[in-house]
Amino acid sequence: MKTHSLRRLLTTSTLALSLVVPQFSSEVKANDTVIVNESFDSIENGSLPQGWKVVEGQGTVQDGKLVLNSPATNKPARVVVPLEDDNNGNYVFEADMTFVSAVENTRWASIMYRVQNENYPYYQFAIRRGTTALNGLEFAERTEKNAWNVTETNFYKEDFEYNKSYHLKVIASKNRVQQFVDGELVVDTAGASKWLDGDIGFQTAGSTVQYDNVKLSSYNADLPPVPSSGALLPDEAPTNIINAPTLIEGAEVQNYNDQTGSALLKVESREGTLYANEKMLKDQLNALKTKKIPVLHIEQAGIEESVLEVLSETSTTDVHVVSSDTGIVESIKALNPKIRGGLVYDKNSLNKHDLQQIVEDVHRSESKMVMIPLKLLSAENVYYLHNRMVAVWGVGGDTMADTHALLHLGVDGIVTNQAAHAVTAFSQYPEKTIIQRPIVAAHRGVPSQAPENTMVGYRMAYDLGADQIETDVQITKDGHLVIMHDNTVNRTTNGTGAVHELTLEEIRALDAGIKYDEKFAGEKVPTFKEFLQEFKGKDIVLLVELKDHDIEQQVIDEVKSEGMMDQVSMQSFYLDSMQIMNDIVPELPIGYLFSAGVPKTYDAKLKNAKKMVDYGTTNDVTLNASYGTVYEEFIKYMRQRGMLSMHWTFRAEPPFVDKLKEGLIGPITDYTQWLTHSPIQLETPLKKLNLNVGKEHTVQAKAKASYRVDHWKNIETELFVADNNGVVSVNGNTIEAVAPGKAQVFVKHTFTMLDEEWNLVSEPIEVTVK
Repeated sequence: MKTHSLRRLLTTSTLALSLVVPQFSSEVKANDTVIVNESFDSIENGSLPQGWKVVEGQGTVQDGKLVLNSPATNKPARVVVPLEDDNNGNYVFEADMTFVSAVENTRWASIMYRVQNENYPYYQFAIRRGTTALNGLEFAERTEKNAWNVTETNFYKEDFEYNKSYHLKVIASKNRVQQFVDGELVVDTAGASKWLDGDIGFQTAGSTVQYDNVKLSSYNADLPPVPSSGALLPDEAPTNIINAPTLIEGAEVQNYNDQTGSALLKVESREGTLYANEKMLKDQLNALKTKKIPVLHIEQAGIEESVLEVLSETSTTDVHVVSSDTGIVESIKALNPKIRGGLVYDKNSLNKHDLQQIVEDVHRSESKMVMIPLKLLSAENVYYLHNRMVAVWGVGGDTMADTHALLHLGVDGIVTNQAAHAVTAFSQYPEKTIIQRPIVAAHRGVPSQAPENTMVGYRMAYDLGADQIETDVQITKDGHLVIMHDNTVNRTTNGTGAVHELTLEEIRALDAGIKYDEKFAGEKVPTFKEFLQEFKGKDIVLLVELKDHDIEQQVIDEVKSEGMMDQVSMQSFYLDSMQIMNDIVPELPIGYLFSAGVPKTYDAKLKNAKKMVDYGTTNDVTLNASYGTVYEEFIKYMRQRGMLSMHWTFRAEPPFVDKLKEGLIGPITDYTQWLTHSPIQLETPLKKLNLNVGKEHTVQAKAKASYRVDHWKNIETELFVADNNGVVSVNGNTIEAVAPGKAQVFVKHTFTMLDEEWNLVSEPIEVTVK
């Protein structure tokens, strides 16, 4: 059984549920009063309990259940329960809810509380049938103007199944509200301050829903304050490096540095007690709380449930689990899919086959990151993994030289037992230093220079040095896969009609270039197979967006028939489609496309970043959001947790510049040419230099402009000394020895990209003056 399917079978365990979020006691105490207790067993079919009122639509008891039926969203069904005693709106409202049918997954049902005037306004706990959607669960208010104001949303780990009962619970205490599904806290808010008392009720829109075992009890305690955001964004070493790697302190560290993001804990069981770095795991987790992200390194199989018990006991939810054994990671993920996974590479060599295997193992185990020793890494290896959505944490930055080496390899994280070296190294670079080159995806080819989604545009993108080529796949009337973004051919060809209603022969007869420019007349709408065959065996990754449902298997069959599984990534706005893709080919990188607004406050930004990373982790997808959706804190949050992503669609230079400065690594753009000639690596002829006092040495560096072509060229540079201790002086490209000692000399190249200046810097040259 595939990991993804197994996970869905196991995540209903009580243990897994308890680990999703911190739980708060909500049991009704002996002195709390039961206000309503209704099982409907004694209520005649077609009627309602005494006093209950149908406010809108259809709602009656049928076979011992309250059944609400709403044929459409604009025809909701509502039943209100007027209360003589509502304990001033401080109560626990519970009910079992079952979806019988729904027009579509976006349709919803709710339990309403603090209902005013036996109608509206009110608050409600709304549940969409598709609860895995980002807004699958809601805290919403129906306002005095009879309009919706949705202030809190969340997702659930699975869609609510038809004919399966789920237990809903709302605790309302003054302005505080907690909403639960099957004992899991899913919404925690202080936003219920407008109406502090009122009736309860039930509602559905576009669905038929059953309610049972309704219970309302007084609640005479105070809920704890709402956590600030529940999200940790550790401050790390200050630096001028764009998108600097996160710092992870190694297992040998005893006293943690204040300027690192995570801590690696080597976990083992001794006579039934879990230890990490020679201390009890429980104590380590409590010590790290609100300070650093724990990364649990587990190589001992069979202790997974014990680990999760300690995580639950310490309310640790923001955690990584890494191992060289994919089975351990898969076991952890099956128990709790919100835990992030990562692999530890422990072989003695790293060749092309090994890289391919790493990509497959990382994605198959529902991870997004791999830890690799410095001695095995090269810039090309890191690039290969990045281009396939695998973040790389380099292990071994225990000397200053090794730290600089890892920086220049472009890793996403540095695992070090000597964090002070990294803190110093980070401070030595000039403003706007780019070390990790962006992974550029050519959006539908190069539509700024050629007709979109045509072979001429794709070839142009390849020639311009794109790292990935993005494309859109749909299916024709007669079952062939073709490349087309819109549902119709109207905009980009000289024809009309929906793709689904045209045969392949009819679509291939169209001209896909003449509308763009007469010089492209005769360009055809490509088939998916034609697109694949053009780039088979070339150093390029194809980012394939599925525009249709139910084509997942056919897409993969065509990829496999060309032997190109190592050259493709998948993405879609349809999460369910990507879940299917994960089941079919769990070894492939899978992305979820979405767009959303940016929260206004810092706390809300962190809360949203946490929610989205949890969402991506739970569903095993990269968060391929629009660039307007992500922001500096979001990008940093993802980087600290080993998650890469692609972001669409850059068509203007200013936002492109802004997002690169914020650390965005994966731009999808119509203008691949903006980055074509930007250098990506700077190489010096030596790393160590011995000079006598008064002597000089001139350094001539070379630059590389593409990972695809192994071509270095001389480039204009200048030298600088980051920590000027008087040992050397520099003038242009010449070093002069001034006094005995050691100095770190860097080579810098300043270049223009996106109409701004950026810096490319070499690894330091260690100069010894005698």
